Amino acid sequence: MINNQITQILKGKVNSRDTLDQVFNLMYPEIKKLANSQLARLNTGQTITPTVLVNECYMKLTKPEKLSFENRKHFICTVAKCMRQFLVDRVRKSMRLKRAGEMSQEPITQIMGATDVDFKLLEIDEIITKLEQIDPEMAQLAELRFFSGHSLQEIAEINNVSKRTMVRKWSITKTFIISLVDDG
Repeated sequence: MINNQITQILKGKVNSRDTLDQVFNLMYPEIKKLANSQLARLNTGQTITPTVLVNECYMKLTKPEKLSFENRKHFICTVAKCMRQFLVDRVRKSMRLKRAGEMSQEPITQIMGATDVDFKLLEIDEIITKLEQIDPEMAQLAELRFFSGHSLQEIAEINNVSKRTMVRKWSITKTFIISLVDDG
């Protein structure tokens, strides 16, 4: 029911901030779940809350003059990418401050958890960026798995395909990821 409502809103010719507000309100529980999932992958101690991550994502999405989403899948993938970019930017900023010898208000371990989490996050971001050049669909799948914490069943539903199809696609994507890590 909500999926149909979201699809109808996104199919409208005018994709404005009002449209974004409507979709964000309808999908807020799912968006908050995305934020929780992304932050849960980081160790405890980060100062970012799911609400902050959702708000940062919303603010970033309202910046472009022309908002355009093809469908629910496109919207979810855009939100996941937005959250990923925010977290990666936060880590990079903290690393720059640390390297410059400046004292950050929040140590990186408090922002992202354990000291090695930032590098893992940046490595995953780099892998997804490489995957985007090879196959954007694989990159979206990896982003939804790594950053959003979606199960293969949930991703299958988002993509309107069977779970079996998604398992097959994930197997291929994992092979590419392993090859990218081995080449790196």
